[in-house]
Amino acid sequence: MDDARLCVSELVTNAHRHTRTRQIRVEAVVNRKQATVYVCDSNPWALPAPGEAGPGAVQEGGQGLRLVESLARAWGLTIYGGCSPAYKAVWFTLARRGGAGAVA
Repeated sequence: MDDARLCVSELVTNAHRHTRTRQIRVEAVVNRKQATVYVCDSNPWALPAPGEAGPGAVQEGGQGLRLVESLARAWGLTIYGGCSPAYKAVWFTLARRGGAGAVA
């Protein structure tokens, strides 16, 4: 649960900070083995990218996606709406520890 809260917080913060969208929607699909959470916004052209890391990388922020990447089994983004995109969803999947396909 803590990993899910942290990942949702990071993605919602990114959507608010970088898209200036009027509405952010959070959706989740949960079963016994894994949870996938989608953070949707109406700015499909503001694409997320992990910040630079490593020695000498000095910056304020930019590490939220790296944190999501380190905690999640998988993450990515999907743009919806075909030729005239309407919105995008940045998503992550967390797997139950010890379950089939889970990351220990």
